Amino acid sequence: MAVQKITRRQALAGLAALGTVALPSSAPAQPSAQPDLRALRVPAPLAVDPEAEVWRSVPPTEVGLVGQAMALPTKIRPSVASLRVRAAHDGQRVAFLLEWQDPRPDRRTVKSREFKDGCGVMLLPAGAGATEWMMGTPKTPATVLHWRADWQLDVDAGFQDLETAFPNVAFDFYPPLVGAQHPPKLPDAYPPEARRWLPGWHVGNPLSQPRKASPVEKLVAQGAGTLEQLPTQNAAGRGTWKEGRWRVVLGKPLRAADPKEITLRPGGTYAVAFGVWQGAHGDRGARKSITLLGQLRVEP
Repeated sequence: MAVQKITRRQALAGLAALGTVALPSSAPAQPSAQPDLRALRVPAPLAVDPEAEVWRSVPPTEVGLVGQAMALPTKIRPSVASLRVRAAHDGQRVAFLLEWQDPRPDRRTVKSREFKDGCGVMLLPAGAGATEWMMGTPKTPATVLHWRADWQLDVDAGFQDLETAFPNVAFDFYPPLVGAQHPPKLPDAYPPEARRWLPGWHVGNPLSQPRKASPVEKLVAQGAGTLEQLPTQNAAGRGTWKEGRWRVVLGKPLRAADPKEITLRPGGTYAVAFGVWQGAHGDRGARKSITLLGQLRVEP
């Protein structure tokens, strides 16, 4: 079944009906903001390294980005004009290579005013339209892959704790940590009975976990403001920044592991959209540059 395409006019009309409008970049010439991709079948295993040779055989598609004015915090104009996207699968996993210009990498989120770079892929069934584009619906959940530059730094260099932002930080007396190595390092220096005083970590909040298995989260959304992690975290990827450009791979198994996750089948057609966060521009949460909802064809 063919994906229901959203024309530029329909997208703007839909947003206007909500009392808001997504504005294009002021650049004079932009590629289409509606992705039209083909996921090329490549030999297994599909590499998650953006520098892997296999990605040179996958043709890129340039996609324009627009602002996000549907949910708070909004972003009226995009920070990034366009995104270069490649898609591939090996019969077991699907992955996307995303590339965009960024003069400065923002990887740390220790201070309250530090915001990370990042990117995301939203997958929906064929036939999804303007309503589902707004982060899915309860009837049609959206599967989202989210790569975070701060998690990539945790994976590459270890958990970024206070001393990375405040090198002269001092450790004061703290009863639960009597006898612990100073300064205390998460998680090994914290005895189990002390973890209750770090509530985010204690209750399993994924944003509070000091050890990251992957820089990519697999999420589900059923409307704006409903994003949450799926129970099975089997997404993989890697991001690198070089000479003013991010190159990031995000991937997941074709077959869904959880009830609300989408399954992609070779030969199938699906709806897809992308997003980019620029930490230097204060992007976080819904404040991001996005594409319209487009089409992804998975090669047989």
